[in-house]
Amino acid sequence: MPGLSLWLSPPPSSPIYKALESLIGQLSDDLFPPSSKAPKFSPHITLTSDIPVDVDPDAVVRSVSSLASPRLQIDIGNVAYGPAYFKKIYLRIAKTPDLIQLAGESRRIHVYLSTNDNKSADKAEAMAREWQSSEYDPHLSLVYSDEWPITDNKKIDIQARLESLFDQVGTSSWVGGRISLVKTLGPVETWQVLACQDL
Repeated sequence: MPGLSLWLSPPPSSPIYKALESLIGQLSDDLFPPSSKAPKFSPHITLTSDIPVDVDPDAVVRSVSSLASPRLQIDIGNVAYGPAYFKKIYLRIAKTPDLIQLAGESRRIHVYLSTNDNKSADKAEAMAREWQSSEYDPHLSLVYSDEWPITDNKKIDIQARLESLFDQVGTSSWVGGRISLVKTLGPVETWQVLACQDL
């Protein structure tokens, strides 16, 4: 995910944010040896990446915040696993119309229209609609790692921790949240939040 990325996080003061942040740290510490390179990171859904690095960060987060529906609700689904480093262990996120619209508009404005290759407004719109329908896969990662496959014992442990987490906070969804523009260049440990705004 080169360049800059737009993240949507649960409200930072919410129980679900704190629980997910704790779980991400626990999984990194308890289940993955240092050789698997499982860094800690903040809980988030990536709305889009590939944003040019020369943008005004505050203007981007203000713009995206203004696009978000006041009813924006994020519903967390089942845990999933995959071979990709950034989608090793993750929670599926429901593709609600409000979320898909926010991600598509964010990509149209801040990726397709902001690049200097003379894309027409109509072409940028078409590209964004194609991307949101065929490529966008909203998810909330729990682990980044080189390890693959994930053992059945680890899957059982992760499922038990997730059930405990959602029992503890009493919900598997949130409303609103925080938009952040993050410099996602280089190792995860060096990623930097450039600007953020609460919805």
